[in-house]
Amino acid sequence: MTYPNYQQDLNIALESEILGELIFLNAAKYSRSVDQQHKWQILAQLETQTLQKLQLFLKEQGRTASIRPHVKLQAKASGIAMAKLPWKLAMRLLKQGTKPFMATFERMNQHADVDTQDFLKYLLAHEQALAEFATQELKGNTTSSLAPVFALLKS
Repeated sequence: MTYPNYQQDLNIALESEILGELIFLNAAKYSRSVDQQHKWQILAQLETQTLQKLQLFLKEQGRTASIRPHVKLQAKASGIAMAKLPWKLAMRLLKQGTKPFMATFERMNQHADVDTQDFLKYLLAHEQALAEFATQELKGNTTSSLAPVFALLKS
């Protein structure tokens, strides 16, 4: 599979997973609420799983991807900030933060072929699960908000 911005999209995908993993791990580490720590940790697990699947995908496709140098520092700072923000504001920011990645993953899916479609569907589904988690939290459905995330963690 290839299209004009494919390498850029692969780089964005890698950044997305590294950002997400580090943001969620740091949010869990610095959160005062045990419930929120647990939720951040579950989100981090999904990002870790997705990062591993992405690295395998890249290897199988004979591709590489890179991230911008400041991404890890940005992620750590963002994670600490997310832990300190009021929960509803953090959830609004999480939901908003999925939008640019969702657009990238949707574009990648539009160009998928037989060899890439399964992983790219998963990549998009994982971002949708993060957005749905935030949506459910904002609606007050705190006991079932992680359901879409758990569904993907089993895959």
